[in-house]
Amino acid sequence: MSRLNVLKGVMISLVITGFSGCTSTSDIEVQALTSEKVNLAGYKTYEIIEGSGIVDNTQRSDNLDTDAEMKQMINAELAKKGKIPVNKDPDFYVAYAAGTDMDAIEEKINKEGQATLHNRPVAGIALILVDAETGAIMGLSTAAGDAKNLPAKEAKKRLNYAIKKMLSGI
Repeated sequence: MSRLNVLKGVMISLVITGFSGCTSTSDIEVQALTSEKVNLAGYKTYEIIEGSGIVDNTQRSDNLDTDAEMKQMINAELAKKGKIPVNKDPDFYVAYAAGTDMDAIEEKINKEGQATLHNRPVAGIALILVDAETGAIMGLSTAAGDAKNLPAKEAKKRLNYAIKKMLSGI
């Protein structure tokens, strides 16, 4: 299990980028890589690594449990692909981490050509699929986008969009 602790640390360090914002998903950038050596069709069962989740799961004013929503969305997408969650002896592990940087700054150039700094909160998700037998990374995907204080319904739509795109290559 020490490999999994290292993986969790790597994921947390990958995450401090961006995801969440207005109802539009046009700002959400998703990148996904899968190993050419791995036939993901041969993997049937998975387990979400304990400790995966939101790095700073601050309580939302609308009480939306974003971490629980993420886990449910990941499970739903993997189920659509014929993958089955188990609590013991999986074919592969799923690790994910998400976070928001509310202090992110963006530089903009005004009409006079002068650079100005603006607060532009960003958030991000990193998702890693790991072969349970070898510990090899089979797939890695990230999503990043603007972070804004959205109603729960809109936040869920953006989160669902990102997770679907992140897992589309499996």
